[in-house]
Amino acid sequence: RNVWVSARCLSIDSDQFSTLRQLKKFLDNLLLDRGYTALHTFWLRINFGIFYPDSIDDYCQIRPWVCHALRSNVQVLGIVHHGEILTIGNAFTSSYLKRLQLRNFDVDDWFVKKLFSGCPNLEELELICCFVNIIKFSSTKLQRSTVTTTDDRSISCLGFEDMVIDMPKLVSLDIKEVPDRNLYFVDVSSLETASVCIDESSFASSQVDCNVLSALSNITSLRSLSLTVRHKVLERDVLRCAKFNSLTTLSLGEWCLGSGCSSLLHLLQRSPKIQKLILHLTDVGASQCDHPEQHAVVVGDPTCSETQRPFNCENLKKIEINCPLGDKRIHVIVRILYENINSPTEINIMSH
Repeated sequence: RNVWVSARCLSIDSDQFSTLRQLKKFLDNLLLDRGYTALHTFWLRINFGIFYPDSIDDYCQIRPWVCHALRSNVQVLGIVHHGEILTIGNAFTSSYLKRLQLRNFDVDDWFVKKLFSGCPNLEELELICCFVNIIKFSSTKLQRSTVTTTDDRSISCLGFEDMVIDMPKLVSLDIKEVPDRNLYFVDVSSLETASVCIDESSFASSQVDCNVLSALSNITSLRSLSLTVRHKVLERDVLRCAKFNSLTTLSLGEWCLGSGCSSLLHLLQRSPKIQKLILHLTDVGASQCDHPEQHAVVVGDPTCSETQRPFNCENLKKIEINCPLGDKRIHVIVRILYENINSPTEINIMSH
């Protein structure tokens, strides 16, 4: 009857309860009865919804449960909340916590600073669908980080700022569409995989200095890079790139296709070990190609005099192009690739 008390993993899902009151009564009694027996994992999923009569609208309602987990030396902590964005008013303190996932929370510089100082052994941080209001993202221990922002565009930061990322031990980074924040890398020298998605809402103008590509090109351990940008700011940064000496997989959005795929060719020339290239084309880009007089950023079809001298990509064995059905840019892209890459390469076109 008492074996459950020593269970090291607790996963609580609100879908098993019809009301918040039932969940609270059950969880309060559960934690009271088990005491502070050491925990490895505590996962809390709350999905009553913002229109539910007694939904969670204040972090204080779940704070006692989180504090219990931290006092039980939890190593993996997940708070998956579906509803109004919650603000954490107290600092997390634990020398045992190694992985933290938060969903639908307000995350600012104060919280991040206190988190990294209060949890010195934190190795993995996942901020999912959060309101990210961070200017400096700095840690000497973090190894993996995932950041995605809330879909609610009515919530915005107070003006455009650089979001400085300084994490020398980081090996994996996945960051998507942080509004009002221009990513600026200081030290990410241990990265092995990086996925970065940036849209127009991240930049005040096209004149913003963005160093994403040039900073990543100096990383000798980087093997996989996925870069989707819906803005022209990276076109300048491409020219500052050093060689991606360890890169084997490169995934790019259509931002690299302007001016006769010049940015794409530039990156390929600087990736001597590249084995696989993936291009992601969108319906929006395809429609712009149908009306080029209304849009400046389309795939050009350069004349022979404008085409760069062919180069070798000896390790490049496969190119995959994901595109809308009937995309008129495909034949131009394929021709440019074949004209500029000496080594024979398989090109697969995946229409959707």
